[in-house]
Amino acid sequence: MIFLISAILFSTFNHLLFKAFARLKIDLLTAIVANYAVCVTIGFIASNGTAFQSDLFAQNWFPFSVVQGGLLVVSLFLIGKTTAKHGVAITSLATRLSVAIPTVIAFFLYNDVATPVKIIGICAALLALYISGLESNSTAREPHGVKILPIILFISFGTHSALLKYVEAAFLGSTSYHTYVMAAFLSAMAISSLVLLWRIFSQKKRSRLKDVGFGCILGFSNYWAVYLLIRALSVPGWQSSELFPTISIAVVILSSFGAWAIFKERIHRPMAVAIGIGMGSLILINL
Repeated sequence: MIFLISAILFSTFNHLLFKAFARLKIDLLTAIVANYAVCVTIGFIASNGTAFQSDLFAQNWFPFSVVQGGLLVVSLFLIGKTTAKHGVAITSLATRLSVAIPTVIAFFLYNDVATPVKIIGICAALLALYISGLESNSTAREPHGVKILPIILFISFGTHSALLKYVEAAFLGSTSYHTYVMAAFLSAMAISSLVLLWRIFSQKKRSRLKDVGFGCILGFSNYWAVYLLIRALSVPGWQSSELFPTISIAVVILSSFGAWAIFKERIHRPMAVAIGIGMGSLILINL
């Protein structure tokens, strides 16, 4: 239970931190690179220095860690952009409702029970995501691509969660959790660093110390959010089709309340309806 509760708290903190990024005009790309550097450092320390063993690249899960790293970069970037354009509530809703993807996969790969109630819940989750995009903090003049950010984030984060569960079930043991997480973050750091270097040389845009500082804060929280999620998924007796929705319900509630209390973020009517349907759908999935 401690893994579950801790994963919820760190995930909630991540959402609220991205809102602070938008308010403080933190450069997202610089913060993401610094974040992954901290994640790799924590993973190296937590694995007692064994993460960089010579056989790291020979591990059967290593190709998946590279893909996982790419998904981490895309998902984190989308979380930052969606939070800035649509607010914390919509962002947390999109990421949390993405449990529909690993939930459906769990029915086929891990023999989770597919009841009519769960199927209704998944359909309701998709409806909630659509409604959440009807109104947000963005303006009418923004391009159409901005309007579909929550949907893209939904797909990206859902694929990330599904891959995390697959690797945990197929390849990982109790001694390789930290190593896999560190390898995924190492891949993410390499990808995001290349993008940052390209921007520095092509656009002559420099990074600021405060961007790096806030990125380091994000890195500490982000590492433990992912690691603790893997540990929660590994607990015997918990079906992933139930665990993902449980985490999602808690994060949506805490993120929305936190954004209202800290940032005075308003809950517009379509957003309130979407959150309500989303809460109900996640409860149905978890029954």
